[in-house]
Amino acid sequence: MIKKGLLTLVLLVITTLTFAQSHNVVNASIALRNEEFVDAKKYIDEAYITESTANDAKMWNYRSQIYLKIALKEAKLDADAVFKATEAHLKCLQTDKKGRIIVRKWTAKEDVLAGTIQCGYKLFNDAIEEYNAGNYKSSLKHYDAIFKIIPIDTEDQLKRGNITRETILYNSFFASNKMKDNSKSKELLQKLIDINFNEPAIFVHMSSILIEEGETDKALEYLALGRESFEEDQGLINTEINLYIQLGRTSELIGKLGEAIALDEENELLYFNRGTIYDQEGDIVNAEKDYLTALELNPSAFGANYNLGALYFNQGVATKNKANATSDNSLYSKLNKEADAVFAKALPYLEAAHIINAEDKNTLLSLKQLYYLNGDYVKSEEMKKLIAELE
Repeated sequence: MIKKGLLTLVLLVITTLTFAQSHNVVNASIALRNEEFVDAKKYIDEAYITESTANDAKMWNYRSQIYLKIALKEAKLDADAVFKATEAHLKCLQTDKKGRIIVRKWTAKEDVLAGTIQCGYKLFNDAIEEYNAGNYKSSLKHYDAIFKIIPIDTEDQLKRGNITRETILYNSFFASNKMKDNSKSKELLQKLIDINFNEPAIFVHMSSILIEEGETDKALEYLALGRESFEEDQGLINTEINLYIQLGRTSELIGKLGEAIALDEENELLYFNRGTIYDQEGDIVNAEKDYLTALELNPSAFGANYNLGALYFNQGVATKNKANATSDNSLYSKLNKEADAVFAKALPYLEAAHIINAEDKNTLLSLKQLYYLNGDYVKSEEMKKLIAELE
């Protein structure tokens, strides 16, 4: 009889303890309903670390709601609230053997999904804020958490806010790049390349990291790969040309372009690219020749129009500087006439470039100066106003 009494006493203690533990979930739900977030957090955290309620569906149900509310309304209560809310929402979406979500008794599936999407938006916005504040590691942590949500966003609610796998990968790259984590940065860029992300800059970024690491040949391979997909991108073209120049291998690149031209004589981009190299090397005669050929093939090519106009403009400036440096009046007059003639050659090409791309700032700056030098102050002011509108 004594043994039975002792056994009964132990059972009563255990039952009371279990009741107290489950009571934490009830108290948490009441505090949530009253928006008493400090108490709600205290009770649900106790339930979370208690063995008997740690895996309880009801606990996860209220934990998801409590921490989402804290993340959205009282973030100062817990810096990791959005991560805890995300974890809890994903847990709530787990299913039983019949394919039903585990929290169906308390919350409808569509409501859990809606909360999960809210977590995604909160993570994304916080990631941007952390990046802008210079907290790059935290920014990266927020972006990483969104990857767990994307697979369940079957209705593309995140996508409508431009929260896509591609965007997260690209933004994550900038964060890791700021951290000087080359390994992580290359991993992210490679993923973007593998999914054909429509952004030529990813090849420029990859090449920059590889150049920094001394992998110049590999950098050139990535630039060439990028040019296959974005053959008209000026950033890629310039990066590739500058790297060849930096390596003292411009003759190699000119040779490659010459071979390509022999196989495709109607491709204006090949002439334009070779002209750009000649231009940067100071070979004005060959640069002019290639730009003109490119424009014969495609008069509407922005790059060839702008570069040829800039070539003539720079020639005019150089001649003007020579004129201003001489004390010989006869030579001064001669050089000024030569400069004016070259400026006159530059004008139609720069004006054509402006028509093709009205928002290119470099073209506007060149035209502003050119009109001023030609004494057309009205048009110069017009260019000045257009520049101001772009800033």
